[in-house]
Amino acid sequence: MSAFGYSKMSQNAIAAMSYLAGHYADEESRFSSAQVAQARNLPQTLVAKVLTSLSQAGYVHGAPGPNGGYRLAREPETISFYDVVSHFDRIDEQFPCPFGADYCPNDNPCPIHDDLAAMRESVEKFLKETHFGSFRKG
Repeated sequence: MSAFGYSKMSQNAIAAMSYLAGHYADEESRFSSAQVAQARNLPQTLVAKVLTSLSQAGYVHGAPGPNGGYRLAREPETISFYDVVSHFDRIDEQFPCPFGADYCPNDNPCPIHDDLAAMRESVEKFLKETHFGSFRKG
C-alpha cells in the first residue's frame, strides 16, 4: 500500500489511465500497452494486464490488430480515481488497525482508531472527487 492508501497495481492503473485521458481529445488515437508503458516508464507486461482488466471493467476500449490499441471508453471527467482504485483494491480495508482486525470494539477503540478512520475518509474523499479530466489536453 502506498502513502495514498492504495496498491501499486492501482498506482499503475492511474498512470495508464492518466496517459489515455491526456490524449482523449484525439478521437482517432489508440495507444498500445507498449506506448503507454514507455510514456509512463512502467513494465509493458504490467500495463497490458492493467489495461486488459480496465477494458473488462468498461473504463477503456481495447482493439486488437495493427491499428488497434486502447483509449478511454468515456469522457475522462466521468471516471474517478475511486472507480479505478476500487477495481483493484478494497477501499474499506485501507489503514487497518495495527493491533489486528478484531482489536477495536465499538465501545473501546484503540488509541489511534479515530485518526485511522479520519485518514480512510480523507483518502476516500480524494479518490471520489479526483477524476481523469484533470489530465485531459485540448
